Amino acid sequence: MFKYEDIARTIEEQIRLGVLKIGQRLPSVRELCKERNVSPSSVFKAYYALEAKGLIEARNRSGYYVSLHPLLEKRDTQKKSDEPQESFYPTSRDTGEIINSVERAKLLPDKVVLANATPSNKMLPIGKLRKSAREILIQYGDNLLKYEDASGMGPLKNHIVIQASKWGGRFKPEDVVVTSGCLEAINLCLDILTNNGDNILIDPLNYFNIREFLTGKPVNIYTFPFNTPDFDAEAFEKTISEFNITLCLVCPNFHNPTGISMADHHKKRLVEIAGAKGVNIIEDDVYGDVYFGTRRPSTLKSYDRFGCVCYCSSFSKSLAPGFRVGYCLTEAYADKLARAKRLLSLGTSSLSQAALADFMRTGRFDLHLKALRKQLHMNLLKYGDAIIRYFPPTVKFNVPDGGFVLWLRFPASVDGYEFFKESLKSDIVVVPGQIFAQHGTHTNYIRLSYSEPFDELIEQSVKRLGELAYKMIDES
Repeated sequence: MFKYEDIARTIEEQIRLGVLKIGQRLPSVRELCKERNVSPSSVFKAYYALEAKGLIEARNRSGYYVSLHPLLEKRDTQKKSDEPQESFYPTSRDTGEIINSVERAKLLPDKVVLANATPSNKMLPIGKLRKSAREILIQYGDNLLKYEDASGMGPLKNHIVIQASKWGGRFKPEDVVVTSGCLEAINLCLDILTNNGDNILIDPLNYFNIREFLTGKPVNIYTFPFNTPDFDAEAFEKTISEFNITLCLVCPNFHNPTGISMADHHKKRLVEIAGAKGVNIIEDDVYGDVYFGTRRPSTLKSYDRFGCVCYCSSFSKSLAPGFRVGYCLTEAYADKLARAKRLLSLGTSSLSQAALADFMRTGRFDLHLKALRKQLHMNLLKYGDAIIRYFPPTVKFNVPDGGFVLWLRFPASVDGYEFFKESLKSDIVVVPGQIFAQHGTHTNYIRLSYSEPFDELIEQSVKRLGELAYKMIDES
């Protein structure tokens, strides 16, 4: 046995036995060389072998850590045959009361809220944001009390263009329309891109507020499974032709609620098919900046040579949820979108826009994103480990590569809404899966957020949820 094989075997055994814990940092190459009296190349080979098995993961400028993946033998990725079968037909189902009960529960005092797909206040640069707010009040003074241009404040639009260039976007400030959050950007795009009676295509699962306002639109809603590991381009092309689809709404990166991301070649093919057939796409990329790998995931917009993709995102998931600043990037429809924005609300808060622009001008945004991604990745590892330890083996979940949420699948006999209500009795708030479903499916799912830093209270809460899961499964 080579030296590196002996090192790799020893570390693997320690991981399997739980001596090395999920998220624990491994010794540096220098430390291990000294400890085992071996060369750096032997240590590197050992770490590469362990990384290839998914047992450890490298983090940029931080070292090697024990991964969540070795314990996923008990939590396999959901197979396609397990997915509820959807059909392509217009439908609407009112789940408003369930949504209202979830939203009210999140505001109750003394609750452990595992239901927010936004960063915890504990992970936000509140002091630096406060500093930016003070500085712009001095700089702009009374001008911040005036209405801003409906399309947004110039300095902020410039910084949005710069940020977009990092994922391959080539835009001018005139292509940017600033909105009050990503949800408003999507809503405005729907207004300008659809006519009464149009047929639009969405994923069978969507963020529940998108589902809510879609039911009030004078359009016919059809579903297609965009966010699957095996996106079927041929079936997609057939569907948009057969049902005369004019618009698709897609969340390609860290989809809410599943956490799944589309592969690059699937994104490219989707845009090619839609663009060639004159079908517009609204891209919801609100989670795209919150990735855990070394490279930001690509966007649909980066493959758009037709001008058919309206790219929507916001700062709510990455920096300041309460600022309510989102935006849309579109070369073809920016003027129409700005007019629709003006008619809806005249403009977005000048104070919020100016504070964000100043924060980005100083270079603080990229530093904050780096720290946020690192913290969220650690949260994911610890939450995932706790679920594996405390939940029944029959509860399955996927491991996302970014975002804020885990999508938990219970046996079919367990009702997610009943689980939500029982959890609330223990002062824990989760989200029942059915409120994300266009066809009333996924009743045996819940969405659980890992946005709060993992501590003793969180661990005890996950443990309590696991006990409740055992109880409900035993009783069903």
